[in-house]
Amino acid sequence: MASTEMTAIPTVLSEDARSRVTRWEFPPGTATGFHRHEYDYLVVPVSGGDFLIVGQNGEESTMTQVAGDTYARPAGVEHDVRNAGGLAVFVEIEFLDKPVALVD
Repeated sequence: MASTEMTAIPTVLSEDARSRVTRWEFPPGTATGFHRHEYDYLVVPVSGGDFLIVGQNGEESTMTQVAGDTYARPAGVEHDVRNAGGLAVFVEIEFLDKPVALVD
């Protein structure tokens, strides 16, 4: 993350042995900083927003989140998420354990 960028604001809403729920607020000009997702996760956009995604090799892509449209990613994703527009908010749900198989 460039030194001129501000950091996005994470707020952990709940956490237990199975999941962590974090609300991410991205005021204009903020970014997460480069990070690796250690767990499978699901994102629920609250406001929608436009983002620049920078991958581990510096490759860039854009993404538009639409409020209420969810998406999931597997553990191991490495990137920096940068706000490319106005205020954006989403909720990230990390799955901290593997699901237990149901037995009939």
